[in-house]
Amino acid sequence: MYRSPTLYGLVLLAGLLTAPLWGQRDYRDGAALERSIQALEQQYGEYLEASTLTETAAGHPIWLLTIGSDDRNTKPGVAIVGGVAGHHLLGQELAMGVAENLLAGTTVDSIQQLLEEVTFYVFPQVSPDAATQYFSGLRYERQANGRDTDTDRDGYTNEDPGEDLNGDGLLTMMRIAAPDGEYVMHPADARVMRKATAADPPAVRYHLLPEGRDNDMDGQHSEDGPGGIFFNKNWTFQHPTFKPGAGEYAVSEVETRAIADFLYDRFNIFSVITFGPSENLHAPLEYRSSNDRQRVITGILKGDAEVNKQVSGLFQEVASAKKGVRASTNAGGFMEWTYFHYGRFGFGTPGWYVPDWQMPEDEAEAAQYKPNDDKNADVNFLRWAEAANVENAFVEWTEVRHPDFPDQTVEVGGMAPFVQLNPPYGEVRELASKHTDFAVRLGQLRAQVALTNIRQEQVDEGLWRVKATLVNTGQLPTTSEIGDRFNWLKRLRVDFGMADNQALSTGQEVYLFPAMQPGEARELSWLVRGNGTVTIEAGSPHVGTDSITLNLQ
Repeated sequence: MYRSPTLYGLVLLAGLLTAPLWGQRDYRDGAALERSIQALEQQYGEYLEASTLTETAAGHPIWLLTIGSDDRNTKPGVAIVGGVAGHHLLGQELAMGVAENLLAGTTVDSIQQLLEEVTFYVFPQVSPDAATQYFSGLRYERQANGRDTDTDRDGYTNEDPGEDLNGDGLLTMMRIAAPDGEYVMHPADARVMRKATAADPPAVRYHLLPEGRDNDMDGQHSEDGPGGIFFNKNWTFQHPTFKPGAGEYAVSEVETRAIADFLYDRFNIFSVITFGPSENLHAPLEYRSSNDRQRVITGILKGDAEVNKQVSGLFQEVASAKKGVRASTNAGGFMEWTYFHYGRFGFGTPGWYVPDWQMPEDEAEAAQYKPNDDKNADVNFLRWAEAANVENAFVEWTEVRHPDFPDQTVEVGGMAPFVQLNPPYGEVRELASKHTDFAVRLGQLRAQVALTNIRQEQVDEGLWRVKATLVNTGQLPTTSEIGDRFNWLKRLRVDFGMADNQALSTGQEVYLFPAMQPGEARELSWLVRGNGTVTIEAGSPHVGTDSITLNLQ
């Protein structure tokens, strides 16, 4: 059992990172993703099985990469899911990066050993319909799949999409000068809009709306564009029924159903890593005593909160987590489902946050910047982007003529789509390396059972006492606390096998145990009548097994 904290460092130092990812200069579209997967399968067929679970409403495949050796579905598994939010392209690249780095590391003994013990199920992109918007002629942050829906429930579909009023190929925002506006320019940067207060006079106020026209004349702008259901709103935990993007009912979409079916059939999965909006790795979820008393559990249980804290600490060691980030969850979210309804150790992170911009120490240089007293995130982003030479991060406000506001000043501009969620592509390699390190270390932490201190003694002629100690030698519980309450997960099982001429006087042929904590031991004893061979096998699909054979003669 390998436990070195520098496992993935060996891979990184060996320079084994694969060409399909690091030859990229930008985020991959569907065709490039498929080419990368095919190249991996051709090069690493011994360790990789690539398949598609289903196709979305728009005909895009949902890819699955199963990474491991021999009979992969019989070993403890980790699922890694990217693209949970369609506009979060980094999630896809991190999931693919983990897959590529694991496969590239198969020439290292320690990686080979890990893949003999643990299977990784990687879903690189689960929102492919939405992700295509990044590569289209009209770029905007889309999260919905390709199924037509009546978002505003007026009996029509897709009748009021966003429109590119300034002809730059991007959908951004409109600010409309209005005495009753809800926004004003930020004092630290006039490009940024902030919520108005009572002290702000009517003359400096603006309305802020999505770029477009009110095509259906319902008083709203761009509220019913193409596409319908968000992957990350379509799950069963606190499903936001009747909310835009949630679906008519939970798991209504072919892609969500296919992934749920697949995961429910894999009893060997002990943990799921989600690259998406939900966060419990930079900061763990907070436990409250009332969580344990809820009829419908909506807050993390005490034992699982301790595990979350432990794993969050590990993540912060290997991934250089940003300080000040708070844990967050989403109604109908996938990461939330993996814990609350799937019962596994579920972990999630966007994988990247905009760095904190620091005021220059030089007084003359610092004088160029007005104080950002309220720590406005958009102001911070623009200053960081300028310092990091991020191009095209902002669309300058440009006046346009708008038929819906004939007597008002209307300007189009604002933050460019995708730039605040996805880092410059040059940073992806390092991010993928760190998250691979985390995935590997999580695999090492897994619960493992061992039968130790085996004893056999003859009590009388043809009567034997057999004793053994069952120990969790891993660093995680054998099952999450919430999973221990489910009837769906396989419990830790001990089987005592005998020959036909043997029988038990005391003890049971089958024991089922709830979760065992790291280092916890259980004493087992049997009194067997009859000579011959007996076997003891202990374990569960998501923990693995240990077995021993004794000859009672």
